[in-house]
Amino acid sequence: MIGSGIVWRMAWSNLRKQWKQTLLTIAAGAIGAMLIAVSFVNYDSVRISGERWIETRLGPISSKLTPEEQLSAGFTSEQVAVLEKYVDERSTDHRVLPYIGTEATLRALDSNGEEGGVLKSVLVLGFSMEKAARFDSAREELWSRGIGENEVILNEETASQLGVAAGDALELIASDGSKLLRVREITPEQGLTGFRDYGAYGGTAIVSEALAREIAKIGEGIYPAIWTGTVNDSLPDRAMFILPELNYEIHYLKADYRDKLERLNFTIIIGIISLVAIASSLIFMRQVLVMISESRRGMYGVLRAIGLSPGQIGAMFAAEALLLSLLSALVGSLIGIGAGYGLVSLFYGTYSDVLQRMTGMHIPIHPHLSIVGAVLLFISIFVFLAVVSAFAARKAGRFPVVEALRGGGERLVRKGYKHRLFGWVLTGAGVYFTVIHFYLAFVETPDMSGGNLLWVCVSWLGACCFLLFLLIRLLSIMSGPLSRLFGRLGIPPLSVMLATKYPRSQSGRTYTTALLFALIMMIVTFTVTIMGLITASGDVSQTPQTVLGNGGYASYQSESEREHILSVAAGDDFISEHVDAHMISEPFMIEMTPDWVAQAILPVTEELLKRELPPLAERDPRFGSDEEAWEAVLNDPGYIMLPYFYKTRDDVFKPGLKAGDTAAFPVYEYKKLRAMDEPKVLLFEKSLTVAGFLQKEAYLHVIDYYGETFMHADVVDELKAFGFKWENQRALGFVLFDFDYRDVELAQQLEDRFALNGVLGFTVPYLNNSAEYLMNKQLGIGFVGCAVFSGIISLMGLAVVQYRTVRERGRQIAMMRCIGVPGKQIYWMFMLEGIVISAAGLLTGWGIGASGALLFTQAARRDMPDYMAFEPSYLYEIILPIMLGLLLLSVLVNIAPARAALKLKAAEGLRSNDE
Repeated sequence: MIGSGIVWRMAWSNLRKQWKQTLLTIAAGAIGAMLIAVSFVNYDSVRISGERWIETRLGPISSKLTPEEQLSAGFTSEQVAVLEKYVDERSTDHRVLPYIGTEATLRALDSNGEEGGVLKSVLVLGFSMEKAARFDSAREELWSRGIGENEVILNEETASQLGVAAGDALELIASDGSKLLRVREITPEQGLTGFRDYGAYGGTAIVSEALAREIAKIGEGIYPAIWTGTVNDSLPDRAMFILPELNYEIHYLKADYRDKLERLNFTIIIGIISLVAIASSLIFMRQVLVMISESRRGMYGVLRAIGLSPGQIGAMFAAEALLLSLLSALVGSLIGIGAGYGLVSLFYGTYSDVLQRMTGMHIPIHPHLSIVGAVLLFISIFVFLAVVSAFAARKAGRFPVVEALRGGGERLVRKGYKHRLFGWVLTGAGVYFTVIHFYLAFVETPDMSGGNLLWVCVSWLGACCFLLFLLIRLLSIMSGPLSRLFGRLGIPPLSVMLATKYPRSQSGRTYTTALLFALIMMIVTFTVTIMGLITASGDVSQTPQTVLGNGGYASYQSESEREHILSVAAGDDFISEHVDAHMISEPFMIEMTPDWVAQAILPVTEELLKRELPPLAERDPRFGSDEEAWEAVLNDPGYIMLPYFYKTRDDVFKPGLKAGDTAAFPVYEYKKLRAMDEPKVLLFEKSLTVAGFLQKEAYLHVIDYYGETFMHADVVDELKAFGFKWENQRALGFVLFDFDYRDVELAQQLEDRFALNGVLGFTVPYLNNSAEYLMNKQLGIGFVGCAVFSGIISLMGLAVVQYRTVRERGRQIAMMRCIGVPGKQIYWMFMLEGIVISAAGLLTGWGIGASGALLFTQAARRDMPDYMAFEPSYLYEIILPIMLGLLLLSVLVNIAPARAALKLKAAEGLRSNDE
């Protein structure tokens, strides 16, 4: 019957007659579809942009090989020959290309030799052009042309930043001099010409292998690293051959880049918001369709009486429901795709240029959506909505004919044994899910990997549904206390009694509407808390952005390099004018615990005490201030300042320490490779008094300062003979500079001045972290906005239910008017009904959203290293205004239905039926 044209014409006619209800239904269904579309556009944009970025930065490169021995200068020509032979003969799916990479600054020169654009931290690469042609077969023609000794090949991005063209002159500035070069060719940024390794490089330049050796000071036949690639696209990113006779370390560049891309993709957060929104849309659409079918019950009763079957009635209603689903899916998909494009540009594009300049590793994300993806998106949303329509249509045709002709509504359906049994099963499941959720949130935080995440989410949603059910049941028996409460506000007791009576008789409708508010508030609370966690960890205003109180630093690997940095700082007028002071710091690691990792040892000096001192979590009570404690370590070799983990971890020092204690601190022998059960060898013990404990590090800018432990300078000199460096601690020391690092313009100018003078490693932590923090903050605001926007669904649901309630209760309203009930009491009856429903949902969502956010936060903190751990705060200042705002909007939404009840005349109400 659904294929009959008259059925579809009737369906369209009904939608047009009740156009207000039709628009609300379409709008609610479209909101969920919109958020799903936004999530899909975000996913596609990150995926496509990420693949293009990987192709730009790596191209044919899959991995990088470096010598296993960290002190090695590189691979010898003999080792390279062995590796190339193995690949050619036994691993034909792979290709290798040895290369030399170093850092330099490029400065453009015009025809008169005048200085032009400057680009610091450029990665200069040199390799055999003949081998490059075989390695990068897609650009064989480029590499086959070779390159001269005084020529350079630039990619389009680097050339654009310098403002140069092919044939122009460049000055290449290295740490010990400069070279004049001619731009031989400008090529697209792809693969070898776009490679920037892991560093924050501002560009890439290709020179001859001989020139690269000269700049990097690397002898003939030595290669610091080797690129590897594959000609078989089916191989995974981490597929790599193993050559037993050659020891090397594998850096999986392409796999690491993809991991970074996954971390950038916020589709999970957007997806959670969207799933809650689409669930709310489906719940709302189902409720509206059920109410529409009930309003047609009289007409359907007549049709059943003249011979139509329940299936035919259902088919008639299905046509109307499918039209609503089609329109909701179409409107939501179109608006959602447009909004997705705008949001991707806004979220990822606002600070992209700043991040690229500061970090060099930023992935530019641009909006993308394929035609096939858009079609699949529309079909998926329509299918979801159509399934809801099918269930509603199935219910529409099942009712007793006689009762329908009499004008019965939901009262027609009697609750049988199976229905009661199903209710008890749901109650048991609700109790189970609630207990599990609160156990995981407050007793034992689970690991979120694998299938645990799905189980956590299911128990979380189940707890929300069950707690809302209990709250609504509780409200239905609290008319007495509520009457006294609202009576103090001047609201008549009769209004309170009637406001709690009707939701009991329409429990399904009441629960559905309250569930909309609960789900929305739950996801708002969760989103605000999680985004607060993300932004708090990188908040440059809350976390230290200095190294030993200094705003910037330059690392060095030798004493001559240190002297060069100091001479630049003293000889450059701009640097000497704006840098207030500098200090030398050469931390080293010492094994001082039997079961914990090593810690950095640092002396307390006069220069250190002039800086902003690290705050203390606890100090010796004999000292009146933190300054006195620091001065004690400066002057007395018997004092020590310990890192935070000595105060909190039982396995660091037994039986435990507190400030003021004197203890024998062990010093263990360092061993690079140690078996799991092999004990550390004790060298000696040092008796020291704990002057205080440092606060927990919220952010570690340089790994060399992990576990900062401060001692008297003489004690540090004594321990230096037993010190060592971790493999990822390459610097001999640091020159630390004190200046106004929060002045971004000054920090950038200092970076440029140091780079122009050949100091390429000058770093300002505040500068590197501020742009990323601002981007994360903007993303958080956008996510919270999406969650709050989905709250419109719950408001629409409340409006439709209240309008429908006024029409269904026309006779009751008329009878109350006839017996003299004032209009004010009827008005407040409807107002309180809406307020109670929305408040119950919002309170439940707030509470269960907070417990869910706590669960996820604890799981995230457990996976964080000590130096990134921090205490997250509950953002009442954001969550409470949102909840109160939604409650206020629900009150405003209730005004129109309440006024509509007052406009209903008694005679009309007595004559009306459910229609």
